[in-house]
Amino acid sequence: MADQDKKSKKGKWGRRAFMITGGVVGGGLVVGVGGMLWVNHKIKQYTGEGMGAGDSLNAWIRIAEDNTITLAVPRSEMGQGVYTSIPMLIAEELEVDVQKVKIVHPQPESPYANTFLLTGQPRNVYKGMTLMEKIASVLPVVGTGGSTTISDGYDTLRAAGATAREALIMAGAQRWGVDKSECYAEDGHIINKTSKEKLTYGSLAADAAQIKVDKIPTLKAQKDFKILGKPVRRLDIPEKVDGTAEFGIDARPEGLLYAAIRHPEYLGGTIGSVQNIEEVEAMTGVKKVVVLKDGQGVAVVADNSWRAKNGALSLEVTEESNGHEGLSTAGVAAKMKSVIANNEMIATPESEGDVASVIASEGNQLIEAEYLVPYLAQATMEPLNCTVHVHEDRADVWVGHQAPSVIRDKVAAITGIDGANVTINMKYLGGGFGRRAEVDFVIKAAEVATVMKGTPIQLSYTREEDMRYGMYRPAVMSKFRAAITPGGDIAAWENKMALQSVGHSSMMRIMPSQAPDPKDDPMSSEGAAHLPYAMGSRKVAFGDLDLPIQVGNWRSVGSSQNGFFTESFIDECAAAAGKDPYVFRKNKLADHPRFVAVLDKVAEISNWSEPAGDNKFRGIALHKSFGSIVAEVAEITKVGEKEFSIDNYYCVIDCGRTVNPDTIEAQMQSGIVYGLSAAMYGQITIENGKIVEGNFPEYEMVRMNVTPHITTHIMEMDEYPTGVGEPGTPPAAPALTNALFAATGERIRELPLVKHGYSFV
Repeated sequence: MADQDKKSKKGKWGRRAFMITGGVVGGGLVVGVGGMLWVNHKIKQYTGEGMGAGDSLNAWIRIAEDNTITLAVPRSEMGQGVYTSIPMLIAEELEVDVQKVKIVHPQPESPYANTFLLTGQPRNVYKGMTLMEKIASVLPVVGTGGSTTISDGYDTLRAAGATAREALIMAGAQRWGVDKSECYAEDGHIINKTSKEKLTYGSLAADAAQIKVDKIPTLKAQKDFKILGKPVRRLDIPEKVDGTAEFGIDARPEGLLYAAIRHPEYLGGTIGSVQNIEEVEAMTGVKKVVVLKDGQGVAVVADNSWRAKNGALSLEVTEESNGHEGLSTAGVAAKMKSVIANNEMIATPESEGDVASVIASEGNQLIEAEYLVPYLAQATMEPLNCTVHVHEDRADVWVGHQAPSVIRDKVAAITGIDGANVTINMKYLGGGFGRRAEVDFVIKAAEVATVMKGTPIQLSYTREEDMRYGMYRPAVMSKFRAAITPGGDIAAWENKMALQSVGHSSMMRIMPSQAPDPKDDPMSSEGAAHLPYAMGSRKVAFGDLDLPIQVGNWRSVGSSQNGFFTESFIDECAAAAGKDPYVFRKNKLADHPRFVAVLDKVAEISNWSEPAGDNKFRGIALHKSFGSIVAEVAEITKVGEKEFSIDNYYCVIDCGRTVNPDTIEAQMQSGIVYGLSAAMYGQITIENGKIVEGNFPEYEMVRMNVTPHITTHIMEMDEYPTGVGEPGTPPAAPALTNALFAATGERIRELPLVKHGYSFV
């Protein structure tokens, strides 16, 4: 696997592959894994544990005699709707009512690998698996992130449903003694075309389980869909409404004790000693104080979470700053400015033509701008938590996490228990946004539970510990230069950035041996390099920062900041050329008809060509991320000098074929609100080597009274589906700031907006 390791360090695996690889490949070259791995019911490393009673037609489908149909959903449900979309994909080909199926979250076994995370390509169900797909399945790589669930499973899950349906048809044909062409499937039954007799799937499941389907049936064409592309009521909503839904923090195994943690306050700091352990352990309800390895924290275990928290707050610790006590937000900004000014670029992911010469030539208008965004926390509503019960020879974990294969391997490493004996009880995630792909809270829970062997321990971070010991979106500075011709063309485009590498930082925590070099991290330039706009010469480069600040994945990752940078600067170019921002963009997209169609549609539904009205202004933004093209128009009303109401957001998405349009609309709304929260208020600041913000009063979110009305249009496309969970976020900030420019003439190049005196009502 030396060659594969080399590839990983060059950043040639999928953009989130490093996050969720979950372990290294053992035993040399991967062999004996065929292309039918995910649909054949005799699957290597598949146990079906936890799927309940019934006959397993394959790893995804189990049917009991009473016709109860259980479907496996191995992706994490964090509000993005996968507990409905995955069953829809299976049910479409299986010919069952999606509202009548039962959902289980299986253990992280081979059939459930998310190969798209490694390859960036959908699996061809009619061909054997590629080497990378085999690696992903054997590890296995089981994770949720990068808006990949549908892209990974679209054909695979439909093939699972079609294969099970075929086996049931063959079993029915055998029962009646007819050719299988005389039978068809409908609404959970096999029907005899001639006699009109019906047999339930449950009555045939045992026989069907013994039938091997060697060839995957032809999958339905889009025109024949009965479920896909139509709005379906989400299967997880009823229990979330009536309160029976279980999130990670709801885990209550018998004998549970609670743990709270104190982290080092200094960035990159460590806890050297604790002076009052005996005193804290004498507090009412406190069972034990556990000093974590390498000075990374101290946990207090108690009989309820309140006592554990108070115990943790009572700890008297000696902390080492490790030389970072002088670090500040202003100091970080100065470092970024220095990197760009001194051209300390470590990578140039895009370079076409001679940008410097074109910019230096006479006759063109030179436009320059420098943009800056701060560190951001994911700020999930459910506090970070993990429950672990360590026994002598096994361990049980209850958690909401984005990568169960990672959890299994990390808990196995901490406890010394074989990974096969680590059971993951996956719960709903009260928000993920990349933070719940991290492993810190899992490792620390396992460490405390190992000390308290025989007792289940639920470790939770307080909001302050979460906010101040975060894995932030990096602060980024982005400097642009562009040469605009008299006719309004972009003759040259130059973009230099300074930031910390998300891929390197996150993987150094998750799997150090697989961490990419910062120069090979594609996340740093995603959404900035290879823009669709026609340009003469172009160059995009970035430099790295060596700082003790942990950075990680944040909803839409590099595109979250680069979408703001590029779409703001495109607007600056349009203004310099004296062109309408919509028309300017469209004229640069002649070679990209899908972009044009999305842009035209958002202009249409927002009435862009009509006057906005008194004191009303609009801004537009267009961005592609995770394979999907999204355009947004913000419509605002000026009610004071720097006081605005955000009235409407118009959003258009081209994500290929749709699965559940209701989910797509919800994700566009969610992504816009998330992006607006960051644009308007979001900032993590540093003073004297410590994070300032500790809770929501200091880290504001968009409230209902400020939230705009959001209109979403989904383009009808017969193309392979692409991501939905993250693409709504990148255009949100530039659409708003471009509207504010239209209203005030002030070009906003630094976020959040509250720093510039703006307020919203």
